[in-house]
Amino acid sequence: MSNTTIQSVPYNAFVDDLAADANDARPVTAGGTGSTTASGARTNLGLAIGTNVQAFDAGLQSISGLTTSADKMIYTTASDVYATTALTPFARTLIDDTTAGAALTTLGVSAFIQTVLDDVDAATARATLGLAIGTNVQAFDPDLTAIAALVSAANKLPYATGSGTWALSDFTAFGRTLVDDADASTALTTLGVSTYVKTLLDDIDAAAARATLGLGSLATANTINNANWSGTALSVANGGTGSTTAAAARTALGADSASNLTTGTLPSARLTGAYTSGVTDFTMSGLFTVANSAPIIRLQDTTASAYDGRLRLDANNLYIDGSSDGATYAEVLRFELDTKIGYMNQLFLGSTAEMIRLNAPTAGNDPYISFYAGGVRQGYIQSLDGTAANQGMKIYNDIATGGDTSLTLLNSGGVESLEFSVNGTEYVVYHSGNLTAADLGAAVTTTDIIAGNGLTGGGAISADRTINMGTPGTLSATSINEAQADSHTHLIDEDSIVSAGMAALGLGAIGTYAFLERQTAGALAAGSTIAGSDLRYSDADKGNGGGTPSGTWRLMGQLIDSTCSVWMRIS
Repeated sequence: MSNTTIQSVPYNAFVDDLAADANDARPVTAGGTGSTTASGARTNLGLAIGTNVQAFDAGLQSISGLTTSADKMIYTTASDVYATTALTPFARTLIDDTTAGAALTTLGVSAFIQTVLDDVDAATARATLGLAIGTNVQAFDPDLTAIAALVSAANKLPYATGSGTWALSDFTAFGRTLVDDADASTALTTLGVSTYVKTLLDDIDAAAARATLGLGSLATANTINNANWSGTALSVANGGTGSTTAAAARTALGADSASNLTTGTLPSARLTGAYTSGVTDFTMSGLFTVANSAPIIRLQDTTASAYDGRLRLDANNLYIDGSSDGATYAEVLRFELDTKIGYMNQLFLGSTAEMIRLNAPTAGNDPYISFYAGGVRQGYIQSLDGTAANQGMKIYNDIATGGDTSLTLLNSGGVESLEFSVNGTEYVVYHSGNLTAADLGAAVTTTDIIAGNGLTGGGAISADRTINMGTPGTLSATSINEAQADSHTHLIDEDSIVSAGMAALGLGAIGTYAFLERQTAGALAAGSTIAGSDLRYSDADKGNGGGTPSGTWRLMGQLIDSTCSVWMRIS
């Protein structure tokens, strides 16, 4: 109001409130945070890190990005990087076990096996298993192993053939009656020795033996001859020859005929000379042995020009040798007796049936035929049992450049059973049975080649086809780039072709114009053509400019009151 004094005191409190509201922290109830610091604001808003909310952590951030599902657990793959993996119901029954024993029980391990698993050494484990050596089981012994390998049978006795090696010998019922005798006398009785002969066997010298035998002085003579023998010839039945001459003795003894010889050994002298003369057959039964340091049996064909053959044995090899002269022999076939390998240069087989068989003793033992050069294997052929990869009839090349190569006819069969391998990498061999024409890049005969706009021809590609370009249309000032059914036209670019082309033409070029003066008098009508040699160039003043153009020119028009005319070169 007018004439009224204005005082600030009544409004100071209100101004102070406005100042406080503008400068102090706005309480939460008024939409503020009630604090002037970030930490206080978070506490007032119930967002205190570590109390109300979780502090940021890279590992927790990784976990929050995972997509979880039933029966899954998290695990780290790197620092603060997590992933999920399966956690089956069974696994949960395992990880909730409180002891190792409980976990083993969950895993199905019996209480007994658990007592084995905690054994500290092999000896303790064997004791737990009831396999204590020397108590429950026999300690290893090479003699027992050798005896265990023997194939026992009735009436057999094991005996040592060396250290740790054993064999079986016959042990007859009679032999058992001999070894069970308690003393030598009983054993002699078992052997059929009479009581009287027993009295002879224990004589301590020859005199005592002669006395036991009741022999007189003849028994002590060094020799028996005509001087102390006066009896008749002792018969064969009594141990004599029954004869007084050698020939008669041989006859009496049957020694004059080889057919009567059944046992014993003939000396070398009895197998040569007259004793073999005329012998055509040599027949025997049993074992025929030729024994010396390098025995040889010679087979001789008496036919003229026939080869001799012989069997020869050395320490490790059995040879078959051949000779054309009976003196010089060459090896034909050799068998290594220790390795059971045979050698020969060539082998010719002639048969319409099976000629060579490689017989593996059991399945999985796959024999093969090798090829060598200079002691180095070059390749081999092998048949592998089974129907898995690489199993079948194989031909290998060991010396191929870049690695071994092989060709296999797979046992699995089928059109893709032929396989080629290079350095362990297999490739299927393709052929008409497992390829189509499309696989080989061949044309599909059901497809047609169709001529597009501006083209003619085409047709099914089961035969050769030709695509022809249609005859172009005539160019005109209005021609455009266009392809019709069997023709086409082009747009004339006047700027780049006509104008630029004409600008590039030189003086006197075909298609150019020039002011020329005719050198020969006489009138000519427009359109007439003459040789350039009858013309000459004019200058800027319509006078004779000098110079004769080349080619043929056409008169295009004549300037009035001038000897110069407009000409165009046409050729």
